[in-house]
Parts: sequence; structure tokens; C-alpha cells
Amino acid sequence: MAKIKKKITKNMLSPQDEIKGITHTVSDYYQAYRQQANVVLTLVALVLIVVTVYSLVQAGNEKKSGQLFAAAYDAYDPGGGAPPNYPLALQRFQEVVKQYGGTTNSAIAEMYIGNTYASMGQPDTALKEYEAFTKKHAGETFLLGMVYQRMGYAYLAVGKGDEAVKAFSKAETLVGTGTATLELARFYDRSGNIQEAQKKYKAISDDLPSSAWASEARAKLPPPDLGQPKPAQPGAAAK
Repeated sequence: MAKIKKKITKNMLSPQDEIKGITHTVSDYYQAYRQQANVVLTLVALVLIVVTVYSLVQAGNEKKSGQLFAAAYDAYDPGGGAPPNYPLALQRFQEVVKQYGGTTNSAIAEMYIGNTYASMGQPDTALKEYEAFTKKHAGETFLLGMVYQRMGYAYLAVGKGDEAVKAFSKAETLVGTGTATLELARFYDRSGNIQEAQKKYKAISDDLPSSAWASEARAKLPPPDLGQPKPAQPGAAAK
């Protein structure tokens, strides 16, 4: 006897039921991850709040440190013919660093602590301060160049000419042709290294033609070759 196969009919969902199913699936997915999403959003909000508060605090610290730095500089260089008060200036520069570390004014104050020691006739102590600055603020290109320049003067004060050349050379590399270049030219000139001296003087004359340094540099350079015939050397055979 032949077997009769029953035809199984699949229940088809209406479009409305399919939409409801998709909606429930999305809702379940959202409910599962909503807590995680809320945590992420909360963390982002907290980070934004911390950054904003930090920025406001830093702005306030920069203002306060600027006022204290200005008072320190007034003691360092009062102007108007008044004598400097280096001990007071040193104390105030140190206060800027102590109270407002991490600010721009604090970094500048650290450099001026070294400058103050140098002005007080203590180049060795100044060098220690400068060395500490170069290690702490390696990313501050301009300030680092200024510190290396001051290190050059301090090394000259203690009779370490080779170290002075290294310091001035680093300063020149960081900030370009300027005071350090002139000091290198003068040092080479005093040392009898005329060739190197003239290279530095020429750099000043070419790069800073309108500066007061350029006048000194041009006075040290040989006159330019204007294409005029050179005088005959004594004893040269006449042609």
C-alpha cells in the first residue's frame, strides 16, 4: 500500500509580525548593551570635566605665577638705574618654581635661577642649575637654546673654553643664528682659528644683515671680491 505523505505547511508571518519581531530584537540588543554604553558615556563625560577643570586651574596658576615672576624679575632687573637685589630675586624665582611647578613661568624661573647665580659670581652653581634644566625641559626648544647660551658664558667664566664652544653650538642649533653664533665667532677669533671665525661672522652678516652684530661681523670679514683685477704678485714674470 502506498504511503500518503502529509504536506507540512509553514506558518508565514505577516509583515506586521516581522516588523514587531525585528523591533523586539533591537530592543533586546539595546537593553543588553545599554548599561555598557552608559558606562562609556559617563567616562567620556568625566574625562571632559577633568580636562576642563585642569585647564581652568592651569590658567589660574599661569596668572598667579606670572605675577610672582614679575615681582622676582623686578628685583633681578629693577631698571631706572636702581641696583639689582639678587638674593631677593633668587628667593622669588625659587618660590615660583615651588608653588607653580609645571607652568611656563616656572620653567622660565628655573632658567633665571641659574642666571641669578651667574650674576652673583657663582658660575659653578649656575651650571648645576642649567644642567638640571636641560634634563627636565628637554622639549622646550627655545628655552633650552637660551639655557645652553647661558651655559656657554658660565663655562667661559670658569675657563672651560671647549665646553663653552659645545654649549654655544647647541644653542645655535636650537635657535638659529644669533648671540651664540657671535660668541662662537669671537671665541674662534681669539683662539686664532680664523677660518672658523669667518664662517660664523659670514653667517651673521648673511642671516642678520640689519643687526648691530652684522656691523661687527663685516668688519672681521675680508672685503668682497668685486671682480677687479688682482695686483700682480712681486717677482711674477711679465707676460
